[in-house]
Amino acid sequence: MLALASGHVRQPQLESPVLPRSLAVGIATCAAALALPALAMGASKPLEYRITIKNLSKADLTPAVWGVHDRRANLFRRGRFASTGVSQLAEDGVTAIALAEFRRKKGVRRAAVSNRIAPGRSITLRVRTTTRHRRFSFASMQVCSNDTFAGVNKLALPLKSRRRVLDVRAYDAGTERNTESAAHVPCLGAHGVGPTERRRITRDPRIRGIADLRNSRHGWNRTIARMTIRRVK
Repeated sequence: MLALASGHVRQPQLESPVLPRSLAVGIATCAAALALPALAMGASKPLEYRITIKNLSKADLTPAVWGVHDRRANLFRRGRFASTGVSQLAEDGVTAIALAEFRRKKGVRRAAVSNRIAPGRSITLRVRTTTRHRRFSFASMQVCSNDTFAGVNKLALPLKSRRRVLDVRAYDAGTERNTESAAHVPCLGAHGVGPTERRRITRDPRIRGIADLRNSRHGWNRTIARMTIRRVK
């Protein structure tokens, strides 16, 4: 029988592994590269724009609900049903509900209401935001319609170019039938009335002239408004 000299068993010493220098450098480089996107995502720089909206139609554009936000938020979406606020805005120019809805959405930095825009006139918005909230949306009713509004949704504001001009299209909210009747159209004296419908938001080409509205007097051509975006900071 083999007897141990003492009552203690000596445990073997484990050596720490030594990585080759090239492998250690490679791991450190990868860790640094993975950290860069996280730092970039956390960085947010201030931006400032002047956004001018010109009314190209032959009737008022009502005060617009507008805001700056990130990718998560939408004021409206073509092909989807209009929210209660957007339908109220598109039918009667009511801004309060649409503004409240928009402010509650995740990713919205600022939401506000503009002045109305008379035919051929412009308004300029002073927009202060950040690189993290670089999307712009607005919606404004064309008062000589049943539920037509001018708008853009989730427009990416430019980072490099100092000036950008784009056409703004008209949309049909799909919540009131397009009767074009004086009994239902705000610019002809009717408010808060009109036969309802439930359709998705679509592009609205122009007034058809089927009742009391005439495109030559009340309408718009292919473009209902024009936006000029100037980055000033």
